[in-house]
Amino acid sequence: MVWLGGLITLVSIVLWVYAFFDALTTPSHEVRNLPKILWVVVIVLFMPVGSILWLFLGRPRETAAVEGFASAPARDASSVDDLDPSDFAEPSGSPHPLGPDDDPEFLRRLDRRIDPDE
Repeated sequence: MVWLGGLITLVSIVLWVYAFFDALTTPSHEVRNLPKILWVVVIVLFMPVGSILWLFLGRPRETAAVEGFASAPARDASSVDDLDPSDFAEPSGSPHPLGPDDDPEFLRRLDRRIDPDE
């Protein structure tokens, strides 16, 4: 019976730590029902209950989509072979390349550093 009490204690501590850091890292404009600082106080003061309340009432309802990606276009699910990765990515609209391997100036400078004689 002692192991059950230890297990419940361990689960409540893990839940408390998760809820505390989740509340701290959630952007203020996405928190529901109470201001972010008040949620942190509720989680700290009311250890098991505050964590459960945060999970059900305070967390953002829907996960934020990663910028640069759109939802999958409506397609016939008959063939996966017709899928193209470019269908899932929106153009970033940024004047800068996404990575160094997409930047022609970076590649030119890299070539000059590797072989300065050319």
